[in-house]
Amino acid sequence: MTDDEKNKYKVLADEFNSTQLKKQPLKQIRDLQDNSHDFWNMQKYLTEMFECISNNEELFKKKFILLHINCHTENIEQYYFPAEIAALEFSLIDGIYRTYHQVIGISKIYPRGFAGSMKQFSDRFHRIVCFDEHPDDYQQILLEFSTFLKDGIINHEDLKEGTLDLPYLFTIESEVGTNMMHTKNSLERLYSTVYPRVDDERCKSIFKIGNVEGLFLEIKKKINLNMNIQNLISENSVLDILESDMYGYGLGCQYHECREISYKCSKARVIQWMSNICKHICENTGITLNPGRHTAVELRNGSKLIIENAHLPLSKEDLNIC
Repeated sequence: MTDDEKNKYKVLADEFNSTQLKKQPLKQIRDLQDNSHDFWNMQKYLTEMFECISNNEELFKKKFILLHINCHTENIEQYYFPAEIAALEFSLIDGIYRTYHQVIGISKIYPRGFAGSMKQFSDRFHRIVCFDEHPDDYQQILLEFSTFLKDGIINHEDLKEGTLDLPYLFTIESEVGTNMMHTKNSLERLYSTVYPRVDDERCKSIFKIGNVEGLFLEIKKKINLNMNIQNLISENSVLDILESDMYGYGLGCQYHECREISYKCSKARVIQWMSNICKHICENTGITLNPGRHTAVELRNGSKLIIENAHLPLSKEDLNIC
């Protein structure tokens, strides 16, 4: 960082700390600035993207990717590393196209001084403990995740050079235990762990994260759905729709299903958001809602199922649907 930049952030820190009881470090002030810039870019991207969509048919066929990350977390030190990554590509007209899911371990690299507080956090939010053994080939995990996002063959050099144009990913802006910035920071830490010599700016430019609440609002605006101003600006009502209908057994990953805590699973969360968006839009536009594609179906044993690959045609008999 240049002397001018250091002075700039020192002034910002002094201004910010003048209203705080506890002094905030320069890095935290700089992160606040970066996060604000990222949020502004995301809002600008959303607006421009929807302006380029010419009609409802194009909107209904457009694909979006939802993302949820449970983090290995130490909030005081602002340490975030992915414990579980789930991503889902869908369209309004067809529902799910593809899914990605991975549990990630940090037993060899977690900061030893944080073990107690990190375990306390994981016990509350996702049960993936930092000192337990889980997959930790970070280079391969990063490559597979990026390949999913790109939906094509890439290699480590593409990733290292930072030349990939990855799509925007949409996650919840804020919920108990995580938020949009923790999600982005965790992916940046994963990237910098794989490529420690890459500078911070390149790390920050790889993954573009937006909020799913904003995406949902833009969809509703584009089709003139509930244009009442109170409905339009109320993020609470949007969040209520996104987080309704907690899904039961069958939609989480094996790790969480075996512990009977599928509601804590990142995979179950992205399925929940997608299903609620599609259900709301389909009910108000005449799009046919396809059970098993847009929403989960209930099987004879009482569990839930959704088809996670659009190229997998299954009949009701195959699904064992009641």
